[in-house]
Amino acid sequence: MRQKREEPVGDWQNFEVEVVEGLEVFAEAEIREKFDGAARILGRPRPGRIDLAYRGALARLNALRTVTAMYSVLDFAVPRPKALLGQQQFDRIAVAVAANIALYPLRTFTTVRVSGAGADSPVFTRLKTAIAERFRLEVVESLGDLLIAVRPAASPSGGWQVLIRTTPRPLSARAWRVCDMPGALNATVASAMDRLARPRPSSRFLNLACGSGTLLAERLQLGPVRIAIGVDNDRAALACAAANLAASGSANQAFLLHADATRLPLPAATFDTIVVDLPYGMLHGTRQENETFYPALLAEAARVATRGALFVGITTSKRVFDAALATVQALWTPRQTYPLKVPFRNGYIYPAIFVLERVAGSEHSGPGTR
Repeated sequence: MRQKREEPVGDWQNFEVEVVEGLEVFAEAEIREKFDGAARILGRPRPGRIDLAYRGALARLNALRTVTAMYSVLDFAVPRPKALLGQQQFDRIAVAVAANIALYPLRTFTTVRVSGAGADSPVFTRLKTAIAERFRLEVVESLGDLLIAVRPAASPSGGWQVLIRTTPRPLSARAWRVCDMPGALNATVASAMDRLARPRPSSRFLNLACGSGTLLAERLQLGPVRIAIGVDNDRAALACAAANLAASGSANQAFLLHADATRLPLPAATFDTIVVDLPYGMLHGTRQENETFYPALLAEAARVATRGALFVGITTSKRVFDAALATVQALWTPRQTYPLKVPFRNGYIYPAIFVLERVAGSEHSGPGTR
């Protein structure tokens, strides 16, 4: 859904975009779609990071939905971090910080964290203290509303870079998430999945095993649908999804249905878009249960899908999914697979997004309503 072209204003500024590894292509596509001539993608310095030049309203950058966090990047041709405390350098940092803070209500930013190699050194302590005093913030050692990182510049000429997160929370921490559940899908991943499903106002959208409603809420943020239904067999999850949809302003745009995803009380050949965050066998279910559940869900999804419908699912149990898909290969054609590296607790998980297309001309009658 192409946005109105943004007219470039102001000078070009450098930013570093943080994304879930594997979503770089989605973030770049969203940036091009929304900003056109106001943004230049400069490259990927490493997995999960995109270098960006942008001139325009900072608030619009902060509205990107496939991005985890956005950092303004300041380059300083100085030999050591101590020089950042000089009047000219520190004033430049303060101006960038003030621009971020000005976007939010008073006292949204109350804490500051400065990270980097040698963060406990006297120089970094002085830098933290100076920033805290300038903006009346409390210095903290973890999290922090104002997040600043200092690192050596990657250029051959040396120097130092200061990165300043442009928001008080990561962009992936959605304001609509007022109810959370263990293992809830990362919202930026959900937005990418919904985009893969080719959102259109005419879409008939079905979210199986909807949980706390992440895929539903993110789809409805992308634009209108003809119908949107979330299905889960856990009433507590549906209550959580209802709260999140209400907080997102989408309560009247979706229906929530208490039902088994393998036995849907829905008519055949109804939905052109089906999405699901499958149980990974970690927090919910087991591998053995998923070996039964996945084939049954794919078969039932095929029953309620229209010909040519898209199925977009995510799971870490990739072998289980592939084996399940082999049992219904007459019903679904694999189109794309996107491997991801997603932060989870103190480490990472490695799920993949699978995109399938309902095979035209094949018929299937499952256990649900016919």
